Amino acid sequence: MVLDTILITAAVFIFTYALISVANLPRIRISRGLAAAIGGILVLILGIVSVADVPDLINIHVIFLLIGMMMLVAGLEFSGFFRIISDMLIKRSGSKVRMLAYVMIICAVLSAIALNDAIVLMFTPIVIRCCRNTKSNPIPYLIGVMFSANIGSLATPVGNPQNAYIASEAGISFIDFVIHAVPISLICLPIAFFFIYMIFRKNLTSDMPAPAGKDVPVDRPRLWATVSITVGAMIGFALSDAIGIDIYVIALAAGILALLVVMSKSPKNIVWVAKKVDWMIIVFFIGLFILMGAVVTSGLLDEMASVFPGFGDGRTPSVLSVTAFSAVLSNIVSNVPAVVLIGGLLPEGNMMLWMTLAASSTLAGNATLVASAANVIVAERSENDGISFNFWKFAAIGVPVTIVTLFIAAGIMMLIF
Repeated sequence: MVLDTILITAAVFIFTYALISVANLPRIRISRGLAAAIGGILVLILGIVSVADVPDLINIHVIFLLIGMMMLVAGLEFSGFFRIISDMLIKRSGSKVRMLAYVMIICAVLSAIALNDAIVLMFTPIVIRCCRNTKSNPIPYLIGVMFSANIGSLATPVGNPQNAYIASEAGISFIDFVIHAVPISLICLPIAFFFIYMIFRKNLTSDMPAPAGKDVPVDRPRLWATVSITVGAMIGFALSDAIGIDIYVIALAAGILALLVVMSKSPKNIVWVAKKVDWMIIVFFIGLFILMGAVVTSGLLDEMASVFPGFGDGRTPSVLSVTAFSAVLSNIVSNVPAVVLIGGLLPEGNMMLWMTLAASSTLAGNATLVASAANVIVAERSENDGISFNFWKFAAIGVPVTIVTLFIAAGIMMLIF
């Protein structure tokens, strides 16, 4: 009976990821959000997960974080913030390849000091506007946003949710975390840039045309208000542990304040903001959370763990074993759930293995479109602007980048410790 449940869960999982991989193809009109929701519904119908357990499986903190940040991004768009930043980026760059470098460096640095999911929510529309105004192919730049947000977020405990969890669970101080993680980020970022450049060099070496497009009005009073709220939110993210306020609370408060700023011009603008919230992203994560619950409750996770030495056999896992298991699981259930699941299997007080988990789970997020929340956010937000990502074409770039950077991270960890 247990074996049957595991096999059924595995079948549902494979089916769901097959749907996600072909989502948004011209002849298949199904979004990734709907594909994940179908997987979640199937495990409920099949009784692998109980309906009563659903509230416990859905990470409401992540949901509130995303909703809050999307409302904040809507406020920035309403005030003309994206127009100003994109115009500055175009003028400073001067060439397409230099613009890619600037995009990746800025996104990586910002992702290190604030939550990478929040950064990509704000940066995606900026990049899309830059590309449209210069008639550039947006795909390499948006991939650059994904890669650099993941790599940059590795550098600090506040860069992404899994780092925050690891630092808290393993008792790793901010300074110790940074000392061990920053060298990996500094080495891996130019490697990711090199891969993107080599694959898209024909798009990146052509001349950058003069910016085109209509001017978007800037509402300066509301611009200053929303920018102030954004800066306050970023500071709040960085100091969340010190002040004892959860990141999702800060994000939701910032989003509500931005909504009030937009509504100060007209109460009817609440509808405009509601439309700017990408509800399909929310549906995607809800479906994925339920599916992840099925992986755990069915025993599929235990079966997967037993394949890797040091997990379930009474021995202590090695750096390479943690790296491999983390990379595989991060591309099945996304990196945040993977860290929570693997963290429960690691020995306490082993800083080397916990830092290895942080590095491997974050870098593995570059392998596929669904391996990290940042990737999903960029892909789904881009879909709203008519820019589609092919699951397999992305993997053809992401997997090599991930393999190379994972080997580098594992080597640095073994060298440091």
